[in-house]
Amino acid sequence: MDNAAQTIISQYASSPTICTLIDAWNQCIDPTAGIDAFYDLIWNVETAQGYGLDVWGRIVGISRVLTITEDLFWGFSESGNTSAAPFGQGPFYNGLVVTANYALTDDAFRTLIYARAMANITDGSVLGLNAILMTLFAGRGNAWVADGGDMTMTYSFDFALTPVEISIVEASGVLPRPAGVAVAYRMEAS
Repeated sequence: MDNAAQTIISQYASSPTICTLIDAWNQCIDPTAGIDAFYDLIWNVETAQGYGLDVWGRIVGISRVLTITEDLFWGFSESGNTSAAPFGQGPFYNGLVVTANYALTDDAFRTLIYARAMANITDGSVLGLNAILMTLFAGRGNAWVADGGDMTMTYSFDFALTPVEISIVEASGVLPRPAGVAVAYRMEAS
C-alpha cells in the first residue's frame, strides 16, 4: 500500500508494535505486481493468455475447442457447400462423418473472441457483417457478405479456407445468421 498508516484506526495509530507489524507486513507483500499480472494475463484481451482467454471465451459465449469434420465428401461446390470435394478426390457419403476436436492457439482464439464480441453488438447490416469478416480474415484476401434481396445471404471468400476456418465459419456461431434468412457460403478454390 502507498500509505499503510491511513488504514489503521485512530485508537491504534500511536501503537509502535502495531505500526511496526503493519509496516513490515506491507514491505513483504506488495499487491501491485499481482494486480498488474491479473490485468495483463486475464482482464486485458489484447495481452491475455491461456486461462484469461478461456474466461473471455465464456464471457462472449464461444469455446476454444472446435469440432472439425475431417472428411470431405463428393459434392458440388456451386450449391454453397464449402465441404464438397471434386469427383475422384473425395469419397461418397456413407452415413459416417469423422470429426476431430481442435483447440485454437491463443492468437487464433483472441481473433475469434474479437469477432464474436463484434457479432454480439452488430446491427446485422451488411457493413457490420463485413467488419466481422475483415477482423477474422485480415490479410487473407477478399471476404464479404452479399444480400440476395430475397431473404437469402451469402458469405463469400476469394481464398481457400482451411478445415479449421470452415468450422469457424459454419459451426462456431461467430458469423451471424439473421432470423428467417437462408445463409449460404461460397469459397473460391485456389
